[in-house]
Amino acid sequence: MKFIVGLGNPGLEYKATKHNVGFAVVKNLAKENSIKINQKLHFSLLGKGKIAGEDVMLVLPQTYMNLSGNALGELVSHEMKNLEDLVVVCDDINLDLGKIRLKKQGSSGGHKGLESIIHTLSRDDFARLRVGIATTVHKGNISNYVLSPFKRKDMRNVSHAVSLATDAISSLIKNGIEKTMTKFNKRKAGTS
Repeated sequence: MKFIVGLGNPGLEYKATKHNVGFAVVKNLAKENSIKINQKLHFSLLGKGKIAGEDVMLVLPQTYMNLSGNALGELVSHEMKNLEDLVVVCDDINLDLGKIRLKKQGSSGGHKGLESIIHTLSRDDFARLRVGIATTVHKGNISNYVLSPFKRKDMRNVSHAVSLATDAISSLIKNGIEKTMTKFNKRKAGTS
């Protein structure tokens, strides 16, 4: 079983923020594959179903971004047999809006959610799909930027990025991480 974890912050005030693009991707996967994410367990909302014929668990941690490791620690110790089955979907302020990047492992890159997960698991060898949210050059407080909603003019690109990330996850499940990285890491939303 693959565990697809979308990072974000729970609560209506954060729903449309840039930091919640991981939630948006997992919710889109749920919608496209008729999976209900409604089970409360391990500090998360969970939904089990199938994507590309494979068993999956879709996960939305409810711990707030900076404490994502609490939810992942519970999930890994109670549900997961192999860390290779984990894919974390998160925003990336260092990638332009519309770009995605899939990696097998690596540092947090300054992302507080990934930092929390790496700290809790004491490992960084899990797949992560980063979804670009950068629309401008960032000066000053990054928190203000990631916790603000996208501008209306960016919504079409956001939609394309969520769709592209959804396709990448489906491809990963069907074709494996290597082929998916080759296919999607060079693409930008709206291109084929």
